[in-house]
Amino acid sequence: MPIDAPQATESSRTRLVGFNDLQGRESLQVALRENWCYVGHLPGDRPNPLTGKTEHNGTSILDVSDPAKPKLVAHIPGGAPGANCRAINVVKARDGKDYIIRNHETKAKCSFQVFDVTNRGRPEFVADVGETPAGPLMGYAHKGWWDESTGLYFGSAGEQGFRPGGHMVTWDLSNPSKPKYVSSFWLPGQKLTEPDPGPKGSSLHHAVVDMPNKKAYLSYHRGGNVVVVDINDITKPKATLEITISPPFKGPHTALPINGFRCPNFTPGFDQERNLIVFCNEASDADYQGQEVRTQMFMMDVTAWNNPLIMDTFMVPDGDFLTRGGRFGPHQFAETRDNKLYRLQDNRNLLWVAYFSGGLRIVDASNPFDMKEVGYYIPQTTATTIPRRKTVIQTNDVDIDYRGLAYISDRAGTGLHVIEYLG
Repeated sequence: MPIDAPQATESSRTRLVGFNDLQGRESLQVALRENWCYVGHLPGDRPNPLTGKTEHNGTSILDVSDPAKPKLVAHIPGGAPGANCRAINVVKARDGKDYIIRNHETKAKCSFQVFDVTNRGRPEFVADVGETPAGPLMGYAHKGWWDESTGLYFGSAGEQGFRPGGHMVTWDLSNPSKPKYVSSFWLPGQKLTEPDPGPKGSSLHHAVVDMPNKKAYLSYHRGGNVVVVDINDITKPKATLEITISPPFKGPHTALPINGFRCPNFTPGFDQERNLIVFCNEASDADYQGQEVRTQMFMMDVTAWNNPLIMDTFMVPDGDFLTRGGRFGPHQFAETRDNKLYRLQDNRNLLWVAYFSGGLRIVDASNPFDMKEVGYYIPQTTATTIPRRKTVIQTNDVDIDYRGLAYISDRAGTGLHVIEYLG
């Protein structure tokens, strides 16, 4: 039976709406569409009472029509021991069916796997996206973005002929059963035939795609770059903006556009509407001792495209978090709401940030020059929480449903929490 989640003793202007223990599986990306929630899992093995078998961690599908009682209806196992299926996207394709694509990394093979989930309780394998004209993917199939309007899938992948790490590889999945390679985009030095950039190197975490404006926002967690790519001609993507924060900081994990944002205290008629990019870098701290430069969330003004300006940063004070164990700092923020690109202006100017041992943090960005925290929720650990030196919450991702509820996952296997902001 699922474990009931106790109400958090650490919360502000929030309440727990619902909970599912996800069979104790270590979890990462959460993707919501209508009344369905999809969760990608990190490597591991757990019993699945739905099948009576012990299964490699893969992908969970939950019915959240009643958010107070999220119901697990299926688990798609990973295809091999140690499979990493952390990332997940969902679309309704042109044939009217619902599909998901997940990353699938093993020692033997890396690819992106497509499943028909029109019948949520009985997912069907459709295709394996694991090749380009250079051959099978090499060592990396990390995370992606599936654009429903075009069927294009933008994956962070490793190709033959490139240095270790990822770059943006695009496939046409408008017919999900017949993937077609479209193009690749990489930074100078990623290809083996180009001058070696040195030990810093480059590796793309993933792209966030603004298809109406024909731009992809790329975050290089190794290398330190935020890169904006023009995708008007998807066969020839080209960079139009590039900045780096490394050094002194770790490279970005996630970057999100905020276009046409009306800033307070700007003179009306004089560039009051700003174009912004919000991005964060990921706390890693493998020793769980707080021994890294603090990661944080950055707000950047790109209205003057050739002169980007950091406007503000947000971080949670250390407090006693460094003594709790686990990671402390941001992982990423909500990129979507109900499977659409997250738009700050349509969501009460709130940013929802997964903050590892800091739980879920809710940030008011109505004044992007002065972001302020307005709420938080730190779940309690349960019997399924896996210790990281100590037993501690590791809130790993957050996504928002059509009702405005936040769904957070836990890297340490605590489960899925549904949170309402009461501010």
